[in-house]
Order: sequence, then C-alpha cells, then structure tokens
Amino acid sequence: MKLGYYLFLAADKVVGKLPIGVTRAVAHAGALAYFYTFPRKRRLVERNMRRALGPEASESEVRATARRACRYYADYWVDIIWLPTLSREYVLERFGKVGVPGLMEAINAGKGVLVVLPHYGSWEAGAIYLSSLCPFAAVAEVLRPPELFELFCKLRKNVGIDIFPYDSKPETRDAMVEALKGGTMLALLCDRDLKGRGVEVEFFGERTTLPPGPAVLALRSGSPILCVSVRNVDDGWVGHAVEPIWLDDVGDRDRDEVIRETMQRVARRLEELIREDPAQWHMFMPAWPSDRQ
Repeated sequence: MKLGYYLFLAADKVVGKLPIGVTRAVAHAGALAYFYTFPRKRRLVERNMRRALGPEASESEVRATARRACRYYADYWVDIIWLPTLSREYVLERFGKVGVPGLMEAINAGKGVLVVLPHYGSWEAGAIYLSSLCPFAAVAEVLRPPELFELFCKLRKNVGIDIFPYDSKPETRDAMVEALKGGTMLALLCDRDLKGRGVEVEFFGERTTLPPGPAVLALRSGSPILCVSVRNVDDGWVGHAVEPIWLDDVGDRDRDEVIRETMQRVARRLEELIREDPAQWHMFMPAWPSDRQ
C-alpha cells in the first residue's frame, strides 16, 4: 500500500523543479494511457460524462469529453503538488471570480460558511483565494497509508487549508460545528456517496444518494451552505459561487425532511456548476446504483 505514497513523494520532489508545461504534458500522457488501458473505467467515465452533457449530446462528444476529463484529472493531481511551490500572489493574480456577492453575503453574516464542492477542476486553487478572506478548513478522506495522508495534509496546509479527517467520530463533528460558529469557512466535497448510505436525491436525472453532512452541519451551526466550483482555464483558474442556502428559519419542521430537501437543493446547484464544463468533473467512481450492479 505504500507504493502510492512513495510515488507521490517522488512526484513532490520533482514537480517544483520542472517547467509546469512539461509536467502537465507528462501527466496528460499518463492519464490518456490509463484511459485506454482500462476499458471498464473508460466506459464508466463516459457514462458519467453522458449524465452531465445530457441526452442530446452525440456519442463522439461524450467520448471526447471523457478523454478531456482524464487530462483535467491529471491537472488536478499536478496542482496538488505544484500550488504549494507558488506564492499566494501568483495564484491570486490568476484567479478569476464569479458570484462574489453571494460569497461575501455568506461570509459577512458572521456564522461561518459551509462550502460545498464537486470533485471538479483544481479546488486547491480556490482554497488559496478563500483562505485570503477568512479562516479556512476542509474535510478530507483519511488516506492509507498514514504517511500519505500526512503528506496530503502538509501540502494542503501550505496553501492555507486546515484539515478535518472524514470520520464518524462525534468529537470530529463537534469540532467542525465549533469551528463554523467561530467564523471558519469549512469545505466539503459532496457529489458522491460511495457507500450509498446518504440522503436520496435526484442527481443528473437519476436517483442516487449524497452525503447529508452539509445539511446536518448547517442545522447545527446556523451556517449558510455555499456551493462553489473551481474551473481550470488557460491562464489560471475561475472560482464560481452560486446563491447561498440558508437554514436558519426551519421552525418545527421535521429534521429529516429538511435534510432531504436541502440536499436536493445542493444537488441542483452542483449540477449547475458541473455543466459549465463537464470535462472538469472528476467522476471516475460509480456514484449511481445503476453503476454498482
């Protein structure tokens, strides 16, 4: 299991020493080789791109988008390692912004912000921008081996991201709520529920489940939910925030009903963001029941 750690460690030593154009070209070649070597994975990516593109897209468009998706996924891994080698000023000068009024409305409310993202683009670049506005943290899957998770945490700390491990411990969830109440912006990836135990929603026209964390944390903390994406462009990145979701006036409504409705609203906003450029959606896993059969 440590092979991935040593490969990643080697990449961390090399990326900062090579021209970024060379690094991306090598990463793109590797991604396309993987794409054509594993046909089952290729078919899964194509199905997911079809969902995002819609039924009117041609088969050739779906295949081309799936190939581009592999290249953008390679860019994401490059950026994880490359961004910590850059100055904050370098990234901010190349970071475009859409939806700033909604973002600032959520921040200025003083209740913390739950930032909900899809696996899309290079969200670490967004963290550099958001951490320049207020305290910033993220929830991250605990990787194995532990050394790999520690390396991820170190790299993300270098771009302004404090990490909460994604686990089921009550004390972890309590710490997240306290951080939100203290004004922290907390980011969660929320476009797939690999265990299938979340809240049922309609997502890209099919029933599936999404993790309930954003709605649960918003109810406990009073923080608004802000769905965002970070899209790669030729000369940098573009962050896009859509209208915040507020749960501060639910009254005596059934809690489970509020969570279901909220997560459906989150799903709709994620669809909107992903459809801006489906090729930047890193959905390489089976996220619908029909793909798990």
